[in-house]
Amino acid sequence: MIFIDESQRDLLRIVWKDSIDDSIKTYRMNRVAYGTTCVPFLAQRVFKQLVTDDGHKHPLEASAVSVDIFMDYLISGSSSISSATQLKQELISLFNGAGIQLHKWASNCIELLSNFDISDGDVSLTTPDETKALGFLWRSQKDTSIFGVFHCRCL
Repeated sequence: MIFIDESQRDLLRIVWKDSIDDSIKTYRMNRVAYGTTCVPFLAQRVFKQLVTDDGHKHPLEASAVSVDIFMDYLISGSSSISSATQLKQELISLFNGAGIQLHKWASNCIELLSNFDISDGDVSLTTPDETKALGFLWRSQKDTSIFGVFHCRCL
């Protein structure tokens, strides 16, 4: 969830009418609503500001956020389990510092998924055969990516 600064909430409102006979109602947004046209920009802007504000404390993670993130997916990797564990812990720290909880995790390494505190129910750990992200499938057990290609026959 991305919360909107109190001073900016008057700039993001929804105008609503239940029926033609009802009066117009306006709702002031407290957080960015998924599906609004400004969401892609605001999400990327939040991540950019996070790197600007706290990237010096977490240089490896700032690089991952700058390069490996698209919309609400951060797809990254590492050359060893220890560096992947460090990356995971520091990403959690970096985002928690901004009030953002990373909550969907997938890995081909069970060890990385084994030490989460899932008591609050906000963390989803997945070890499915296939994970869909950004239009492709990732088979975590074999660590392979699958892209769908459709052949169109011209008439």
